Amino acid sequence: MIINGANKIKMPNLFTPNMLRKSPLNMLLLFLLTLMIAFSSFSQEVKIKIAIGDDLPPWILGNGQSGILIDLVRDCLNSTNYELEFIAYPYARRLVAYKKNDVDAVININTKVIANEQLVGFFTGNLYAYENFAFSLSENNFSVKEIKNLEQYSLLAWQGAINHLGGEYADMAKGNPRYTETSRQNNQVRMLFRKRVDFIQLDYQMFRYHKTKLIKANEIDSRLDVSSFALFGKSPNGLMFKNKELRDICRSQLEKVEMKNKYKDISP
Repeated sequence: MIINGANKIKMPNLFTPNMLRKSPLNMLLLFLLTLMIAFSSFSQEVKIKIAIGDDLPPWILGNGQSGILIDLVRDCLNSTNYELEFIAYPYARRLVAYKKNDVDAVININTKVIANEQLVGFFTGNLYAYENFAFSLSENNFSVKEIKNLEQYSLLAWQGAINHLGGEYADMAKGNPRYTETSRQNNQVRMLFRKRVDFIQLDYQMFRYHKTKLIKANEIDSRLDVSSFALFGKSPNGLMFKNKELRDICRSQLEKVEMKNKYKDISP
């Protein structure tokens, strides 16, 4: 386990039992020395290492310097006063780091991942959820009621969407000659507003973030309205800890009313 508390410090054998009986001063000095060592051990800050994936604005920014998920983890462990170290890995490698005990916790975990990867530890349960939508310009008046309806439109999705979503979505994508994927989420929003594609498929928080950034940069027309279609459902996730006590603290902190209000927009 990586939680690095203070090392045990062996008490120096400065005084023998005979000396202690003969000298109250020696007893006082021994007591003070013991107190100093104990205080030094207690005061050393404990570090918790947390594995995260690559930047995913606005969920994760600056290799863990900020973002929705970074704030959530800090809030859930704030009462511990531990030092938190967020370590960014390529998305799949964060699980390898957890299995090798290189970190104390890993983010973006759900029951499916736990089962598939045979992860051992303490799961917080679902604390937040991504939610993908199909977005189109309102002026087009498109009407789609289910995923297969998207097959007749040009659609730009995020890289890996077919493999991640699978099922009906994968069938639609494979039957759509105008379906493409990109690793750049800001480019999805840019292409939609420039009328290069009929639809984009993207998490709502990410869409809102990139839209705001592109408007500020005068790259897209803020006057264009967008319609959203909730076809894909939510993708709930949480954290996995090596330590049960930390898991329990995290979960109980996020049960507080003020925390529920703060994160209501991403609730699972």
